[in-house]
Amino acid sequence: MSFLWLVVGMALCRTVFANPLVSVQKAGTVTAAYFNGRLAAVYGKLAPAAATGPTDLYKIRYNSYDAKGKAVVLSGLLVLPRSGAAKGLLVFAHGAIADRRPSPSRYSGTEQGSEVESALLAFGAGGYGVMMPDYLGLGDDPGVHPYPLGRVNCLSVVDMIGPCRTAARRLKVALGPKLFVSGYSEGGAVALWAVRMMEEKPFASRQVTSAVTMSGPYDLTGATAQSLVAPTTNKAIFAARVYFLSYLLHSVYKADGVKLTNYVKPALAAVIVRVFDQNLTDEQIIKRLALAATLLGARNSVERVTTPYFSKVLHSVDARDPVIRDLLQNNCTDWSPRTPVLLICLQSDGIVVPANTQKAVQTMRARGIGAGVVQEYVISDTSLNHATAIIPALARARKFFDLPRP
Repeated sequence: MSFLWLVVGMALCRTVFANPLVSVQKAGTVTAAYFNGRLAAVYGKLAPAAATGPTDLYKIRYNSYDAKGKAVVLSGLLVLPRSGAAKGLLVFAHGAIADRRPSPSRYSGTEQGSEVESALLAFGAGGYGVMMPDYLGLGDDPGVHPYPLGRVNCLSVVDMIGPCRTAARRLKVALGPKLFVSGYSEGGAVALWAVRMMEEKPFASRQVTSAVTMSGPYDLTGATAQSLVAPTTNKAIFAARVYFLSYLLHSVYKADGVKLTNYVKPALAAVIVRVFDQNLTDEQIIKRLALAATLLGARNSVERVTTPYFSKVLHSVDARDPVIRDLLQNNCTDWSPRTPVLLICLQSDGIVVPANTQKAVQTMRARGIGAGVVQEYVISDTSLNHATAIIPALARARKFFDLPRP
């Protein structure tokens, strides 16, 4: 599945839709009392400013393109404080899911403990409108999600901005002109790619005020690839790594029909073919994949269920292989941001290892980008893991976005 031709071509000559906004549907309302109660429960002493009025949720459907350049209708969530959002529009790109039911556009304001709720609580008050795209292959889009390809998925972010502003005008909610971009886990890389795309033509007119990317897999062929196949004594980390590798291979298999047995043992390949298409929750998918790998003798090492061929192309970063080629084309470290960006990571993260953030910052520094533009913040609390670190990361992001900027 080679996306380079697509991204370059679309960036240079994308068709402009006459009506990029397809529909707006109210999904729910969160009262100030409920918002503030959940804010205190989830964030505790890290809680940002409380809401002073109700917040309305809207499902947005908008025109975009799929991974092969075909026009599609995508979906997402728009969050608007009824009193207006004078500070502007804030993007949140979510982490990896294969189950479309937790997609942001399905959120109605009552689900507790979800990533969407955490982002809503962090950013949905204090003068921000919030948009959360579902991505390709999630939400209402029946296609394949190109996991974890930030360069491709970021286009669903960029294409949603205009429709959200149009929707706010139709709803007579004042939305400030500034634009903020954030994302966690897979969404961290999606967010960083979105900033990069909007700094390049033809998106230069959509100037990003500031960005915070959190625990993202920016270095897919380096830090991410090495961590996926590294042995671990932690069963939860092992299960997550099997899931991420399987999700990647399933995406390429569905898009291009590659032989999964080139990459993993036949018994695991058979599970990968089925498990993502059975309407299972992500938890169920993870358990089935981990069980299959364990029965194959993985002993908490993903590399024990991969093929010698895959091990060779992964460690040598052989661009002749379609999987490696996609990963190479979606690395997001070697560029020079102009937008103020804060990159946050968890020091003890065993899922998206902090070496991803370190590589991005080091590479940008080597290109002459100083701390006035790119900053790094490391969460050192060892009691946290990849799933639980999102709360302090979002709290830190909110502080960064609240800084006065021209």
